[in-house]
Amino acid sequence: MKTQDHELFKGLTVLSLEQALSMPYCTYRMALKGARVIRIEALQGDPNRYVGFPLAGEEAMYSHFLGVNAGKQSITLNLGDKRGQEILWELVEKIPVDIFCTNQLPKNYDKLGISYEMLSSIKPNIIWAGLSGFGPEMSEPAYDPIIQAMAGIMDETGEPGRDPMLTGIPIADLEAGNQAYSSIMEALYKRGKTGEGSRIDVSMLQCTVALLSTKITNYEFGEPVGRNGNRHRSFAPVNSYPTKDGFVIIAVGNDRQWATLVANPEFVRLNIPDYVANRGRIKDIERLDQTLREIASSMKTEDLIKICNNSGIPVAKVATVNDIMSDPGQIKNMVRAKDSRSGYEITLPPDPVIRFSEEKTISFPPRLGEHNEEVLTKYLNYSSETIKELKNKIIG
Repeated sequence: MKTQDHELFKGLTVLSLEQALSMPYCTYRMALKGARVIRIEALQGDPNRYVGFPLAGEEAMYSHFLGVNAGKQSITLNLGDKRGQEILWELVEKIPVDIFCTNQLPKNYDKLGISYEMLSSIKPNIIWAGLSGFGPEMSEPAYDPIIQAMAGIMDETGEPGRDPMLTGIPIADLEAGNQAYSSIMEALYKRGKTGEGSRIDVSMLQCTVALLSTKITNYEFGEPVGRNGNRHRSFAPVNSYPTKDGFVIIAVGNDRQWATLVANPEFVRLNIPDYVANRGRIKDIERLDQTLREIASSMKTEDLIKICNNSGIPVAKVATVNDIMSDPGQIKNMVRAKDSRSGYEITLPPDPVIRFSEEKTISFPPRLGEHNEEVLTKYLNYSSETIKELKNKIIG
């Protein structure tokens, strides 16, 4: 029987001491593929549980948490207490755990009993992944805006002569989560061939600097650095332009495309010798863009897109999130999760490459410590009396 994509990791267990966004996004992607993901939280819970908009007024179930934590289980453990660490070690051994993930500060690995050395001594072929701002050599806290600033992303984002800007999404967090996921896939492949486990250290800063792939070499060849708005430094015109009812982005990639565009009556006033070659358009980009803005603003988005499409010019409406959420082509790829307690159903982003052959659903994001008794009973054979004794101080 053919394995469906959403069952690819069925039978794999991921134990993750995670919070915020970067590592939860990584393990969300594994949950979408069918892995059992048990997230460990401090007794007070992941701070993101209290950020955004609440689920039906419920505490510790806010929107910022819900988006990347569906398909998981939640247990609470006080890893500052030796007994909490012992429970963690028991879980690693007795489940047994295939992959351990964390985005705790590296200086806390030993203190919390989660270091690679400790966990691999319990399960030698464990895949251990630690994600932090700067890697194990520098144990400093970091948030997405700090990393974007340090990695040069802010200086490259925004309009010339204006303040540096963050990207519209937390790209450093998400890219670090993607690279952690990718590295874990490599480690699974290695373990399948050799039987050996792996230690993976992911630096948010290094992941984000790696996104400068089109900048670093060009910089060495003398390309100017800094903010360039929506323009492309090498091709013109590439920019966003206002229409009567929104915005479009047009990307002319060569002289042939330009000739086709200006053959249209609406653009004929741009059909001048100085603009035949790309270098001429780049040289006069300010005036060219201003004229294009005037032309575009006199047209409806739909009409402008039609002209460009008929001329073979790459063009797109600048979509809003509302547009995405009402686009049947996008909605069909989204994931749904329904809460059996409240009946509330949420829409979740798709895995970048996942393809389901049936309805895309996943279990609802867990309440704080929702699976304490289930996990401790099922895997450690703890009695209800033992669990009762552990409450408040050890498991909340």
